[in-house]
Amino acid sequence: MNPTTRASITAVCAAVIAATGFLGVRWLGLGLALCMVLFAAGWPELLRVPHRKVSAAVVGLGGLLALGTVVIGRSEPYLRYMVIAIAAIVIASLATEIFVPSPPGRAAGAVAATAAGGTIAATGAAWLAAGRTVGAEDLVVASAAAVALGAVGSVLTRNGTINAIIAFALGIGTGAALGAVFETLPWYGGAVVGGIGAASVVLMNEPRAP
Repeated sequence: MNPTTRASITAVCAAVIAATGFLGVRWLGLGLALCMVLFAAGWPELLRVPHRKVSAAVVGLGGLLALGTVVIGRSEPYLRYMVIAIAAIVIASLATEIFVPSPPGRAAGAVAATAAGGTIAATGAAWLAAGRTVGAEDLVVASAAAVALGAVGSVLTRNGTINAIIAFALGIGTGAALGAVFETLPWYGGAVVGGIGAASVVLMNEPRAP
């Protein structure tokens, strides 16, 4: 995938999570559901899975199932049932090969791609789990905002080193600034969170050809 495209998608999804997280847990859940559906639509295309609609359905429904397990949780830890969703994703990925088999030689890759995509989508439920945790609401907003701005900074120039510096500066700066504003998150905690968010974006980037 083109680095600029990847960074743009990352920035938009992170911005959605930050905005909905600021509005409240219900809006955060809706924002995450939207991101999961969009991810499910694009993942099979990216990995060129043979039966893309079937794969997209498994990835999307798996992510939404994981999100649902967090919603129905009445007490912490809210991620306790997410393992059920991940297991269901793996089983569904295998089952699709029985009912909708891939061309010869591509079954293993299709199962792996679908299971991996579903697992990635399912991990998005951790944002909602954090949002439901008392005292961590502001952490979600600061983290997502740092990732969004870090993603933008990671592709501003053709120099990978400069991009990394800009991404870390924006991520740490955003986290520290929001930490100074929010009551439940100290500025230095926000800076650490912002740095981690920026690192997650920088590590995904591939070196650009000169």
